[in-house]
Amino acid sequence: MEFVESNHGKIGCITCHKGTNVFNEEKAHKDLIKDPSDEGGGGVCKDCHDDISSTFKNSMHYTLKGIADITGTISQPHKMEETLLPAAWKLDCAECHTSCGSCHVAWPEVAKGGLLDRHLFQKTPPMEKTCYACHGSRFAGEYMGLLGKTADVHYEKVQMVCVDCHKGDQLHNTKPETSKRYYDTETSRCEGCHPDSKAGSSKTAMHKAHPEGTLGCAVCHANEYFNCTNCHVSLDIKEAGKIKVIFPSDPLFTFKIGKNIDITPNNPYKYNLVRHSPMKKDSLASLRSFQDVLTGKPGPEDLISNYDALPTWNSASVHNIQRHTKQNSSCNACHGHKELFLTKDDLVPEDPKANQKIIFDKIPGKIKK
Repeated sequence: MEFVESNHGKIGCITCHKGTNVFNEEKAHKDLIKDPSDEGGGGVCKDCHDDISSTFKNSMHYTLKGIADITGTISQPHKMEETLLPAAWKLDCAECHTSCGSCHVAWPEVAKGGLLDRHLFQKTPPMEKTCYACHGSRFAGEYMGLLGKTADVHYEKVQMVCVDCHKGDQLHNTKPETSKRYYDTETSRCEGCHPDSKAGSSKTAMHKAHPEGTLGCAVCHANEYFNCTNCHVSLDIKEAGKIKVIFPSDPLFTFKIGKNIDITPNNPYKYNLVRHSPMKKDSLASLRSFQDVLTGKPGPEDLISNYDALPTWNSASVHNIQRHTKQNSSCNACHGHKELFLTKDDLVPEDPKANQKIIFDKIPGKIKK
């Protein structure tokens, strides 16, 4: 009854979902559209909310263009459409593709859930059911203290939710529009809530220790965080007509400071915390043989032929922030501690050459008092 009396309920089911307005269930559901909000980055929602859908259709949450750019880069010069990459995309990546309904009405596809609260629309998506469904392997676990050394102080002390920092306009509208990586985009910065933390103008002595633009805030204020290595993808098609994606991985907890090779106005720091991507050169090797089985023609011998182009250690947005940490207790709690810095000893022979750009050749030495 509550939904029927709501603004969305008053326009009627078939207005959005099609089907037929009859009492017979089978006839009523004929030609039913499960998610009428998806097509074109807005679907029927754009009829009333075009101000949002006009930008959402090009946003990272809808297009997943960050993942698409990485996949397209490392597989060059092969054309994705001539491989099983699009099929693998639909089986896995597309489950985190977001429509209006998969945040505001139902669980995202990857969570395999149903409606969030009957058919009631949620103006602010519930964090645990929507954000965490796609961002749960690292960010959610860190933030709530389920992975790593500590929870995040913003969750621990005041139970802040994702949209307290990541506003709806940023989620619906990727700025600049040409951004292909999340750390290029316009997003909230620590200085927005903590203006006194800005290096060079802060009243805090430790914040004056390095010139502005030297360190990302998390370098001093995050704790050990979750990481992945040796992850490779394989497909299981033992059962006819069914394909399953398998992700074996060796997880670990680490803390590594690395060079930032993606400096932008929204990620201006010379040094950031870095996290290893769950990727190896043979991650997609199985697609070659499966392509042979499914199409009669094997895929490229070296599908990830441009593997060395991108690093597997990348700037990380670590979500377990604390005011006091082991490395910020003093200057020499960080300086001179090789274990905190990404060096050649942390790399393995199978790593891409681009990782050489991230590592420290020489770590900062201890400061003499």
